[in-house]
Amino acid sequence: MLDSNSLQASPLLMKNGNLYIPIKWLELAGIGRIMKSTKTNSYWIDFSPEHPTYFSIIRFKADSSKLYVELNGKLTELDDKPKIPPPFMKKNTLYVPVSMLSRMGINYDWSQGTLQLKWSEKSVKVLQPVYATEAGRITFSALVQKEYGRIYLMQSMGFGGMTGVAIGGTSSLKGTEQTIDKSIKIGSREFSRVEFSVDLRPGPNPLQIHSNDNPSADIIVNRNVKDPAVIPIRYNHDTDANNIVFNKPTQGYLQVQAGEAIEISGSVITDEYIESQVVGFQLTKFQNGDFKTNGTKTVVQMNEKREFSGSVAINEPGTYLINILSPDLFAGGMTSPYGSVKWAEIAVEVRPKGR
Repeated sequence: MLDSNSLQASPLLMKNGNLYIPIKWLELAGIGRIMKSTKTNSYWIDFSPEHPTYFSIIRFKADSSKLYVELNGKLTELDDKPKIPPPFMKKNTLYVPVSMLSRMGINYDWSQGTLQLKWSEKSVKVLQPVYATEAGRITFSALVQKEYGRIYLMQSMGFGGMTGVAIGGTSSLKGTEQTIDKSIKIGSREFSRVEFSVDLRPGPNPLQIHSNDNPSADIIVNRNVKDPAVIPIRYNHDTDANNIVFNKPTQGYLQVQAGEAIEISGSVITDEYIESQVVGFQLTKFQNGDFKTNGTKTVVQMNEKREFSGSVAINEPGTYLINILSPDLFAGGMTSPYGSVKWAEIAVEVRPKGR
């Protein structure tokens, strides 16, 4: 029975004193799909977005009491995980021990010959996934069921990945977050209303509503700019204005034709010790909902006064960011403490030639 509806399924089995469940039950319940690798002869569960769990990366095999992860097409045993009663095949049906379910976020109770399973399904829905505005900031609200805990507003870094909007912090991705009004009750569920505000870059702004234990919701906000001349160059952090200044361009949003050279010049003025004498320009292009690296990095040499001058030409129409990358400095990286970081960005709308 699933939510009071009858389903046809293979039966439970006992083996060596352990209760086993047909893994296909999870597909019938909509928890996830059963996957198999013919190369490693292993299985895993592709859990639904409504039931996220770390067990998505775990592999297991019939007749093996070990758990694995797959790396580069090979199975690596998880030494820190307790052994499990080995799964087995019977009549082309894979059985796994019921004791394994708790690792999947599924609670179970075995009483008087009946197995009861309970799990939590959390979902996120976006009422308006795409916005357009001429404002430099957008405000919207989210209803959050109390069991979720805190949710976060994330914004694309424009250089790979998302970062949390700094609520009153030093990041250029500035915003506000506040709980407003009284909680809302719908049946047995109680919701709080959280209001977010966030600064916008020109053009598309990939945003994300994120919870630590829930799938995220993607939102795209397109900021239309009537006068590009009023848009300043956007620093990655407020303090980065103390690291670099620009002579060209004088604005942070450009509209150019394909193939047109964009001159970029200025001076590095940081007081920090730097390990190299170059500034980098890395293009990222907006595609498939986020900014993706486009082409190789342009490297510009600084002179003895730490002045630099270079140019970038973009041949394909589209929406881009020119990410201004620092010389190598102390960045605290895991492999090397020195590296280049993003200091600023220039938004560019590239139009076809003749337009």
